[in-house]
Amino acid sequence: MNIFITMRQFRKFTIIFAGLLCISVMFAGCFSRKQKSTIAIDEKMLQEAIEYGKSKAGLSYFEFVEPWSVYLGYEVGKGRATIITPFLQAAQLAKNAEEKRLKPDINIIRKVVSEKYDTLNFSVITYGDEPDSSRRIRAYLIYDNKRIEPVYAHFPPYGEFNRDYYQQINGEVRFPRKDIPENAIVKLCIEFLPKEQETEQFSHKDNKESEIVVGRKSPDHIVTEFVFDLSKYK
Repeated sequence: MNIFITMRQFRKFTIIFAGLLCISVMFAGCFSRKQKSTIAIDEKMLQEAIEYGKSKAGLSYFEFVEPWSVYLGYEVGKGRATIITPFLQAAQLAKNAEEKRLKPDINIIRKVVSEKYDTLNFSVITYGDEPDSSRRIRAYLIYDNKRIEPVYAHFPPYGEFNRDYYQQINGEVRFPRKDIPENAIVKLCIEFLPKEQETEQFSHKDNKESEIVVGRKSPDHIVTEFVFDLSKYK
């Protein structure tokens, strides 16, 4: 009888132990993935980015991001795209702090940078010829002849009136970093769909270089490509 009770208790203990072991392994895996995803930039480069940002205090935004930007001109459908690398983001935060006469908080900078490390991040300034041109914008990425859709894209419902009667459209797009090597050449495409094909308020898509001249009526459909060699950007 005692042997029977002991064996039954042993089996019960074994089942409970196995369950706890599975749960432990699962949580360990989740923790490991979380740890890995937060390693956005090593400490040496983080310090370098902070010093770089502090040294550039006083520069305009466009002057500051110019080394990370591709500019295709001031025309409908064209404009500027900037790749927001972890280095640039950290440097920008340090620059902002320096301009406010504050000491950059390395812990806050590290946390902010790590939040977007698993994506390729771009800011976009492009131009339309109508107030609601941004409603027809889509963005996508081309790598290795494959089209990659964004995990996040935001363009405002209306542009901002600019010179030459253009509407300036400021947007942000992010793409999954997975399977894109650090030395890849990618094309950020910004597309203006034909007028009858309006998109959602916050949309995405691509662009190709067009033959538009300032002052002329632009075609309905425009695709502009901003080419980035990732190996050239910190």
